[in-house]
Amino acid sequence: MRIIILGIVIICLFLFSRKKIFGGGLSPEIADLIKNKSYQWGVDRALIKAHCFVESAFNPRAKNPADPSYGLMQVTPALAYDFGLIVNWKDPSSVEIDMIYNPAFNLDVACWFIARLHKELPFDGAIQAYNVGLSGYKKGRRNSVYLKRVRKYYAKYS
Repeated sequence: MRIIILGIVIICLFLFSRKKIFGGGLSPEIADLIKNKSYQWGVDRALIKAHCFVESAFNPRAKNPADPSYGLMQVTPALAYDFGLIVNWKDPSSVEIDMIYNPAFNLDVACWFIARLHKELPFDGAIQAYNVGLSGYKKGRRNSVYLKRVRKYYAKYS
């Protein structure tokens, strides 16, 4: 009996720690920000939720170890620079990185970029260009796995 209880406790602790590490789902605060920012930038709220889930599982402190991208929408310093949020994309200061992590700024940059992509590209192209970058997309880079995941969650949140 003690072994069963201990097993249940261990499983619960594991699941709780995973929730903390991976963002714990969509909080009411993040949902409100997504609603406001998607409206402000004229992009589909369900699409922003889908990107957020795929990029960070709604974790505003997510960081990609493979490249410098941060926050809910995995915004890069270069994209934040293009938006005018930071001064030096090649060597951002810790204050600038904190700004990129800020959910409101992160969503501003991402929604601005997504709105821009959807003006230039078809729906699937815009989704893929968000992942590989506009110049990468124009050079022929694609990520069909990313596209399928975003479309799956877009359908879920629509």
